[in-house]
Amino acid sequence: MPLKDMYESCNQCGFAFARVDTEAWGKSSARRLMCPVCGWTAYDEIRWDEDQPHVIKHSESKGFGAFRLIPPGGYCGYNAFHERPSSEVLHSLRDLMVNKGWKGYISLWNEAEGKASLLLGSPLDKFAVIEKK
Repeated sequence: MPLKDMYESCNQCGFAFARVDTEAWGKSSARRLMCPVCGWTAYDEIRWDEDQPHVIKHSESKGFGAFRLIPPGGYCGYNAFHERPSSEVLHSLRDLMVNKGWKGYISLWNEAEGKASLLLGSPLDKFAVIEKK
Protein backbone atom coordinates (compact mmCIF):
# COMPACT_ATOMS: atom_id res chain seq x y z
CA MET A 1 0.00 0.00 0.00
CA PRO A 2 1.47 3.38 -0.95
CA LEU A 3 2.23 5.66 1.99
CA LYS A 4 -0.14 8.32 0.60
CA ASP A 5 -3.03 5.84 1.09
CA MET A 6 -2.27 5.48 4.79
CA TYR A 7 -3.31 8.99 5.82
CA GLU A 8 -5.79 11.77 5.04
CA SER A 9 -6.29 15.32 6.22
CA CYS A 10 -8.28 15.78 9.41
CA ASN A 11 -11.73 17.33 8.93
CA GLN A 12 -11.52 19.13 12.29
CA CYS A 13 -8.07 20.65 12.79
CA GLY A 14 -6.66 20.14 9.28
CA PHE A 15 -3.65 18.06 10.37
CA ALA A 16 -2.41 16.47 7.15
CA PHE A 17 -1.75 13.01 8.54
CA ALA A 18 -4.87 11.57 10.18
CA ARG A 19 -4.17 7.87 10.58
CA VAL A 20 -6.01 5.33 8.43
CA ASP A 21 -6.60 1.77 9.65
CA THR A 22 -8.32 -0.77 7.43
CA GLU A 23 -9.59 -4.31 7.65
CA ALA A 24 -11.34 -6.58 5.16
CA TRP A 25 -13.46 -9.69 5.30
CA GLY A 26 -15.00 -11.28 2.21
CA LYS A 27 -16.67 -8.59 0.12
CA SER A 28 -16.73 -6.10 2.98
CA SER A 29 -14.16 -3.81 4.48
CA ALA A 30 -13.92 -1.01 7.01
CA ARG A 31 -11.80 2.09 7.20
CA ARG A 32 -11.16 4.10 10.34
CA LEU A 33 -9.50 7.50 10.39
CA MET A 34 -8.25 9.17 13.55
CA CYS A 35 -6.41 12.43 14.01
CA PRO A 36 -3.64 12.02 16.59
CA VAL A 37 -3.72 15.78 17.25
CA CYS A 38 -7.39 16.62 17.94
CA GLY A 39 -9.06 13.20 18.16
CA TRP A 40 -11.46 13.58 15.20
CA THR A 41 -12.47 10.17 13.87
CA ALA A 42 -14.36 8.84 10.87
CA TYR A 43 -15.56 5.33 10.09
CA ASP A 44 -16.67 3.80 6.79
CA GLU A 45 -18.07 0.34 6.13
CA ILE A 46 -17.62 -0.60 2.50
CA ARG A 47 -19.19 -3.31 0.37
CA TRP A 48 -17.28 -4.38 -2.74
CA ASP A 49 -19.39 -5.39 -5.73
CA GLU A 50 -17.45 -6.32 -8.86
CA ASP A 51 -14.37 -4.46 -7.58
CA GLN A 52 -16.39 -1.27 -7.07
CA PRO A 53 -16.57 0.09 -3.51
CA HIS A 54 -19.93 1.22 -2.10
CA VAL A 55 -19.94 2.98 1.26
CA ILE A 56 -22.82 1.51 3.24
CA LYS A 57 -22.13 3.29 6.53
CA HIS A 58 -20.28 6.52 7.29
CA SER A 59 -19.91 8.28 10.62
CA GLU A 60 -17.73 11.06 11.95
CA SER A 61 -17.04 12.04 15.56
CA LYS A 62 -15.76 15.35 16.78
CA GLY A 63 -12.55 15.08 18.76
CA PHE A 64 -11.95 16.57 22.19
CA GLY A 65 -8.27 15.65 22.20
CA ALA A 66 -6.08 12.62 21.75
CA PHE A 67 -3.56 10.58 23.67
CA ARG A 68 -1.02 7.86 23.22
CA LEU A 69 0.24 5.70 26.05
CA ILE A 70 3.19 3.37 25.67
CA PRO A 71 3.71 1.06 28.65
CA PRO A 72 7.25 0.31 29.76
CA GLY A 73 8.70 -2.16 27.29
CA GLY A 74 5.56 -2.21 25.14
CA TYR A 75 3.58 -0.58 22.38
CA CYS A 76 0.14 0.94 22.32
CA GLY A 77 -1.79 2.85 19.69
CA TYR A 78 -3.37 6.27 19.55
CA ASN A 79 -6.68 7.04 21.23
CA ALA A 80 -9.21 9.84 20.96
CA PHE A 81 -11.42 11.62 23.45
CA HIS A 82 -14.99 11.75 22.08
CA GLU A 83 -16.19 13.91 24.92
CA ARG A 84 -14.45 16.33 27.21
CA PRO A 85 -12.33 14.12 29.52
CA SER A 86 -13.02 14.42 33.23
CA SER A 87 -10.30 15.54 35.61
CA GLU A 88 -10.31 11.98 37.00
CA VAL A 89 -9.47 10.52 33.57
CA LEU A 90 -6.74 13.11 33.00
CA HIS A 91 -5.31 12.45 36.48
CA SER A 92 -5.19 8.69 35.75
CA LEU A 93 -3.39 9.23 32.44
CA ARG A 94 -1.00 11.72 34.02
CA ASP A 95 -0.23 9.26 36.85
CA LEU A 96 0.72 6.56 34.34
CA MET A 97 3.04 8.95 32.53
CA VAL A 98 4.58 10.77 35.47
CA ASN A 99 4.70 8.08 38.17
CA LYS A 100 4.53 4.72 36.40
CA GLY A 101 7.03 5.22 33.56
CA TRP A 102 4.62 5.20 30.63
CA LYS A 103 5.52 7.36 27.61
CA GLY A 104 3.33 9.24 25.18
CA TYR A 105 1.31 12.43 25.17
CA ILE A 106 -2.06 13.98 25.94
CA SER A 107 -3.60 16.76 23.85
CA LEU A 108 -6.89 18.56 24.44
CA TRP A 109 -9.10 20.34 21.92
CA ASN A 110 -9.77 24.02 22.67
CA GLU A 111 -13.08 24.94 21.06
CA ALA A 112 -12.61 28.69 21.52
CA GLU A 113 -9.22 28.67 19.77
CA GLY A 114 -10.16 25.97 17.25
CA LYS A 115 -7.00 23.97 17.90
CA ALA A 116 -5.52 21.29 20.08
CA SER A 117 -2.92 21.99 22.74
CA LEU A 118 -0.38 19.59 24.15
CA LEU A 119 -1.16 18.97 27.82
CA LEU A 120 1.61 16.52 28.70
CA GLY A 121 4.39 14.58 27.00
CA SER A 122 5.40 14.66 23.37
CA PRO A 123 4.02 12.87 20.31
CA LEU A 124 7.46 13.00 18.71
CA ASP A 125 9.69 11.47 21.36
CA LYS A 126 8.39 8.19 22.74
CA PHE A 127 11.56 7.79 24.76
CA ALA A 128 11.35 11.13 26.56
CA VAL A 129 11.47 11.14 30.33
CA ILE A 130 8.49 13.00 31.78
CA GLU A 131 9.48 15.05 34.77
CA LYS A 132 7.39 14.79 37.93
CA LYS A 133 5.80 18.13 38.72
